[in-house]
Amino acid sequence: MRDLAAGCLGIMTGQRNGNPPIAEPAFCIDLCRAAPLYNLKVLVFHPEGVAADGQSVNGFTWQDGEWQQRVSPPPDIVYNRCFYRSFKERKEAAAALSALSRSLPWSRGLPDKWGVYEILKHDRRAAALLPETRLYTGSRNLSTLLAEREYGLFLKPKAGTHGKRTLHTKLLGSGSGGGISVRGRDPGNESFHYVFAAEDNALKWIHDFIGSRRYIIQPYLHLTSSKGQPFDVRVLMQKNGHGAWSLTGMAVRLGNRGSLTSNLHGGGTAAALLPFLLAEYGPAGRDIMEELITEAEYLPPLLENACGRLGELGLDFGIDAGGRLYLLEANSKPGRTVFQLTGDRRAARLAAENPLRYARHLLLAGAGRRLSSQTANVTTKNDINGS
Repeated sequence: MRDLAAGCLGIMTGQRNGNPPIAEPAFCIDLCRAAPLYNLKVLVFHPEGVAADGQSVNGFTWQDGEWQQRVSPPPDIVYNRCFYRSFKERKEAAAALSALSRSLPWSRGLPDKWGVYEILKHDRRAAALLPETRLYTGSRNLSTLLAEREYGLFLKPKAGTHGKRTLHTKLLGSGSGGGISVRGRDPGNESFHYVFAAEDNALKWIHDFIGSRRYIIQPYLHLTSSKGQPFDVRVLMQKNGHGAWSLTGMAVRLGNRGSLTSNLHGGGTAAALLPFLLAEYGPAGRDIMEELITEAEYLPPLLENACGRLGELGLDFGIDAGGRLYLLEANSKPGRTVFQLTGDRRAARLAAENPLRYARHLLLAGAGRRLSSQTANVTTKNDINGS
């Protein structure tokens, strides 16, 4: 059966500076190094590396301690790890996947943040984890919501990543001089903070900052540690070698004091979960960790039922001062650097190898279906011939 699983996993990724010019090179190297353990090969490629007829792919393999460029047949399975920075990049990726129509998708994707919210809000248990969420429809709508929220509002792009272009805005009381505070992260993930004396000026600035992008609005939640650092908990759920969901690891992501987000791309760091929870919540920290595990295991089948087959999910949870959990985001193309930062070698290894285990499972399952189909055809012919 081992020979039946031999195949190629293609990782389609975006172009970045470097040699080779691929995103997430460390993760791709981990995949390439571990692939022989599962009788697999790994090919890393850009969308533009796919021939128009889908018969060949120009990509990179890691061999003898270095990247080598080569032209290969289309991979058996494709994991789309592209993060789109423009409509052009999204269009190129769609064209590449269309050309590779005979390659099996390693995973379907999730919709944007609003789409995930729309799915989960209809499940009573999942809905209890969701912050109140609305679409940004303009300055008038934002002004009304601001007046209702003492701690302000958090605005983020429907399809944003890494905490970029996020905003926290709130009305300042007379004790703070009045006006409206607007702080956030720009397109380069740099922090900024402005105070506008007039509400109209603030609302216009926010509207211009949002531009044509679609945003969602949520109440600003106080999700900070006792040291004033924003934090959330990343839970990585992955399919294993049997095609079943398993919890790979959990870790705390900590932002800088006064920062708006805890995202690692915004300069944050990471900490082991249980010691952090015990330090922040005392003995109740163990109960919070168990609740995190329970809810994280509940969500993947729910999302998969609505979106199609998924391979892994990064689930980000916030925890307020009272220990209440909030699901902040679900990501079908999660990072895994957090486990290296916490020194959790087991989780880091599983995070890199589970995509290979699941790819092998898909290949074995596909081979089994082909064998069953062939056997059924032979049986049918024998029955017709009276054997």
